[in-house]
Amino acid sequence: MFKWALKDVIMVGIASLIFGLIYLGAVHFGLLLGTLLTPFGLSVLANEFIFGVWFMAAAFAGYVLRKPGAATITEMIAALLEVFMGNFYGPIIFISGFVQGIGTEAGFALGGYRRYGWFPLITGAIGATITSFIWGIIRSNFVDLKWQLLLTIFVIRLCSALFFSAFLIKIVCDHLTRMGVLNSYPIAADKTIQSAGKAVQ
Repeated sequence: MFKWALKDVIMVGIASLIFGLIYLGAVHFGLLLGTLLTPFGLSVLANEFIFGVWFMAAAFAGYVLRKPGAATITEMIAALLEVFMGNFYGPIIFISGFVQGIGTEAGFALGGYRRYGWFPLITGAIGATITSFIWGIIRSNFVDLKWQLLLTIFVIRLCSALFFSAFLIKIVCDHLTRMGVLNSYPIAADKTIQSAGKAVQ
């Protein structure tokens, strides 16, 4: 479980690049969404609806590679690549990647890196929501907002995280596994996924 092979490193690199591009696209989409919500005074909520997108690299790596640290490392590299590719928020995004990564990692750690399926993905989504929210309070001065708005931000972010980094990641990864794309990785040995595939057939 603790040993890394070359294929694991390659997967981290590929996943980081793909999600780094997705993250950068999400930044621009968030700007567009913010512009559309400005007339309604809701621009502060724009990124919250898609915030779970920025947890996906960690969830993907943790679920596929099933190794301690995989979620955090992949999330940080994806964030770093996002900065190199032109994220206008700058290097501080790398810190955000670390914060989001350890939050997601907590979900896998709670299961001792042996329990997989919905549990680590859901708890990881919750963990990333909490750690990113705390970081948001520090970085974006959320403390100046009314508690009702803070609660709204947290709930929307949590729902986004559960959808993108738990539900969507599991569906996509399980499908790729049944297709044989991830055959050389630990996820391929998941009998639950194999059984679900046979049931569908």
